Amino acid sequence: MTIGNMILMAIGVLLVIYFPLRQFLVGAISIGTVAFIYTSYLSFYGTVGDFVRNLRQFYKFTADFHSIIDYFKVKNEIKDSPNSRTMEVIKGEINFKDISFSYNKRKIIKNLNLEIKPGEKLALVGHSGSGKTTLVKLLYRLYDVDKGEILIDNNNITEYKQESLRSELSIVPQECVLFNDSIYNNVKFSNPKASREQVLKAIKFAQLDKFIENLPKKENTIVGERGIKLSGGEKQRVSIARALLADKKIIVLDEATSSLDSQTEHEIQNDLENLLKGRTSIIIAHRLSTIMKADKIVVLNKGKIVQAGTHRSLINEPGLYRKLWNLQKGGYIGE
Repeated sequence: MTIGNMILMAIGVLLVIYFPLRQFLVGAISIGTVAFIYTSYLSFYGTVGDFVRNLRQFYKFTADFHSIIDYFKVKNEIKDSPNSRTMEVIKGEINFKDISFSYNKRKIIKNLNLEIKPGEKLALVGHSGSGKTTLVKLLYRLYDVDKGEILIDNNNITEYKQESLRSELSIVPQECVLFNDSIYNNVKFSNPKASREQVLKAIKFAQLDKFIENLPKKENTIVGERGIKLSGGEKQRVSIARALLADKKIIVLDEATSSLDSQTEHEIQNDLENLLKGRTSIIIAHRLSTIMKADKIVVLNKGKIVQAGTHRSLINEPGLYRKLWNLQKGGYIGE
């Protein structure tokens, strides 16, 4: 209710009290009439108040409804071809062939070539805005490349249905998205057809079972909206359990431990290392200590590959990677 409305209502109350009372004092009306006027006003006041509140709710719901209608009007710019097929990843080989991509006329990726072998752990590093996350978005076909092609098992991803492509990829994001449901159902979300035994196995793999044992309702404990009842490490373990239960050949780790403290990060790293065994993996990382064991590290700068190799080989040669490593190893940037 606005201040103007409150002032008007206050003036109205004063007038309703003043005039009947004045008439009563001069003997123009009886006490019964005064009581009738006051009770009638109070009843009318409550009804009008309810009407105004309901009218405001109506307009609010109408606005929300229009938003829903506008959402359904949004059209996906990425279209499946009429002859698109259902994807099934067998080996997990990924090839970025001479790809270029621009967003709002800004060149993000420039003539990039990158091959990821089946079962290989590849890390992407570089400054913010260098194109790391964009590569993953292109792999998921959230955008289409301007030039070149992206192949999975030597097949162009544009030949497949978007839904089937994304269902064959698994991701452990920086911030795990949880629903206001039980831990069990949040893990099972990645594979609704999984048996109870498989879900509990994934929970144990991610070392969630030790945490669950101390909860009154065990795995049926409700995590709260967006997992508010869980710590950062516990939410990340749910994400790892999801990825294991999904059991995909290709997995993406997008800054999976950047929001965790050092102790929790160390514990999670062991879980992630076991998760990546036998899978083709793309690891996006700013903390270089987390990707020291990667099979290949690719350094991006302004949408181009400027260095590639193992951690040991890259710190022994001059370049961006060694500079980043020295900054992080020192713990601060000198003036």
